[in-house]
Amino acid sequence: MAVMGEGIPFKPYEQQQGQLLPSFVGDALDPSDAVFFVDELVEGLDLRSFERRYEALGERAYPPRMLLKLWLFAAIAGVYSGREIARRLSWDLRFRFLAGELRPDFRTINRFRERHREDFAEVLRETVRIARRSGLAKLGRVAIDGTKLRANTSRHKAMSHQRMEEAEAQLDDEIAQILAQMDELNESEDDEHGDGDGSGGLPAELQRREQRRERIRAARDQIEAEKGEKLEGRHQKSFADLEANMMKTGEGAMQYCYNAQAATSEDGIIVATAISTSPSDAPQLLPMLEAVRENTRQRPGVILADAGYRNEESFRALRRRRQRCLVAIGREGKKGKKKSPKGRLTRRMVRMLHLPWARELYAHRKTQGERPFAEIKQRMRFRRVSLRGVDKVRGEWDLVCAALNIVTIGRAAEA
Repeated sequence: MAVMGEGIPFKPYEQQQGQLLPSFVGDALDPSDAVFFVDELVEGLDLRSFERRYEALGERAYPPRMLLKLWLFAAIAGVYSGREIARRLSWDLRFRFLAGELRPDFRTINRFRERHREDFAEVLRETVRIARRSGLAKLGRVAIDGTKLRANTSRHKAMSHQRMEEAEAQLDDEIAQILAQMDELNESEDDEHGDGDGSGGLPAELQRREQRRERIRAARDQIEAEKGEKLEGRHQKSFADLEANMMKTGEGAMQYCYNAQAATSEDGIIVATAISTSPSDAPQLLPMLEAVRENTRQRPGVILADAGYRNEESFRALRRRRQRCLVAIGREGKKGKKKSPKGRLTRRMVRMLHLPWARELYAHRKTQGERPFAEIKQRMRFRRVSLRGVDKVRGEWDLVCAALNIVTIGRAAEA
């Protein structure tokens, strides 16, 4: 029966009519969907390190391979919430295909990510090995770069060092007053009723103040250890994540962040990662080089890095190792008279960057080094971490970078 609207006939449809869906969920999906590549790739991974963590459990657990597939595909789809993944297991056929119709709740999904934060580094290395077997992850030139990831906290949950000292002193006074009042009350009750057994416990107001004082002391100790002699009263620390620090983001705003590092091959494979709590990139150059060599068992032909990695001591160490590198000395594209840099090897780098072969090589740095961050932040929508603490954030970053490698390998396979 045709449906009419102002004399215009429409095709009939019936929402209550039953439909026969495919017997297998995968049959309802586009064969070119990335979900199939994720499924196939993870099936080929060595996950013994994952599985060993379940040996002590006294009950049957959800397969770690299945949960890893969910998190990797979720990152590709821009989903970083265990609750959202659990919801998608009800309506998104791609997630249902990966789960094999199992329905872990969001707590199980979140616990998996936290429990295996150290194992995700091996997942990243596995994607690098797969890429190299496929002819990718070429190391003729490797670009090292960093980006700031927003921490899972805000300035509203922070306090300056000066304010910490003031708040701690105030809490000390308040706690002392409450304890004095308790002593007076206990003495008067002892005089009237005799000695008690002291089983009344601490009053809630005293517990709240002592807990707050401990949190402030932990934050104060953390910021004093980080800043040392450079500590000023204005320096802040977040109570929600003591290891996150204030950093300038790409938009120019000061936010609590982590400094995420990535070393990228010529063909876009992230071959090494790191997470730093310092806004400076310079100390990360040598550790990132070591991570590349550890993950690939090969030394890069040449390292490309921007001016944030400029460091005379690093240049000296690289020269001892006979590792070629091209590191910008000033801001790229900035015109005007430039001061002569300090350091013999730094001046040598300036001269080398003027040579035609060096300019040609360094021209690849921006695209090669920054494109992975653009994909992760824009297409994969990963701009803010979900976990707290540098160890957990490192695992989260490795997981996201492994997901991007899977996308890159999949594109190359289709080409």
